[in-house]
Amino acid sequence: MATTNFFLFYLTAFYLMRKIVIQKTRWVWLSISCIVLPVLFTYLKFRISTYFIEQIFHDNSIKTNAFSGERWQKTANDPLGLLSHQFKTYFQTNIYFTFSIVVLAIAYRSAVAWYLQEKNTRELENQKLRAELSFLEMQVNPHFLFNALNNTYSLSVLENSKLTGNSILKLSELLRYMLYEKSDANNMVLLEKEIRYINSYIDLEKMRHFEMIYFDFSIEGDIRNKRVAPLLLFPLVENAFKHGELTMPDKPVILRLHITDQQLYFSLENHKNKNVKDKMGGIGVQNVKKRLELIYGNRFTFIETKNEDVYKVNLQLPV
Repeated sequence: MATTNFFLFYLTAFYLMRKIVIQKTRWVWLSISCIVLPVLFTYLKFRISTYFIEQIFHDNSIKTNAFSGERWQKTANDPLGLLSHQFKTYFQTNIYFTFSIVVLAIAYRSAVAWYLQEKNTRELENQKLRAELSFLEMQVNPHFLFNALNNTYSLSVLENSKLTGNSILKLSELLRYMLYEKSDANNMVLLEKEIRYINSYIDLEKMRHFEMIYFDFSIEGDIRNKRVAPLLLFPLVENAFKHGELTMPDKPVILRLHITDQQLYFSLENHKNKNVKDKMGGIGVQNVKKRLELIYGNRFTFIETKNEDVYKVNLQLPV
């Protein structure tokens, strides 16, 4: 009987369920299978058991004892055995067990199908996420590179060779970070390196401006072994240099980083430069928002505050 039960499980899980899944009326076929298969296989197991008993007990008297006396003769005269007392008893005893095998096979196959579907869905989501993140990072890099090269060109036109050389050196450091700094499996880099990158950019901007730049940057907390998404904070800093007032000592750009064991608090405030016609924000800030959603889900806080004179952004995210 164990072989028959195994065959029923295999037939249901690996053959019928495959066929039923592709049917539009699969729930109808599934219900029919739950009824037909237990009845069919219960009868099949009954016939197999009676066959083996006939082979073992050749004497009719032994048959009579084995099958409750004269009732065996009724079974022998009934080709199908469906009306016999023996089959009714056997059916009542075994139908629930056979039915449970069918249900177990359906449940097993459904669980396997659900697991595979969830696995494929997660893989597709991960592929989509990585592709979208790569696209967003590619937007940051050329945008910055274009601005930096224009700045370096302006310096070279003024024929200040020393300043131009230092500017190109800083630019090469920034490009090296963008090209060769690899994020980990979670798309994160060390916060120390990200801050070093921001400082290099600030130095590059100070070289570009011949006037005094008032940029107040302070860090509070331990940045060691903390990780963030690469090039996430940088567009906000670049945005301040592009649109902010930089040369007024009473209106400095204020950048604050406060790091705790589990959180990073980023605050950036600048007064708007009235001579800049570009709208405050733009592709850089929108890029940051989108990447925050993709990487951190609902585990971050991003608040923009702006009026005619001041633009401020506060960001909180896990590290």
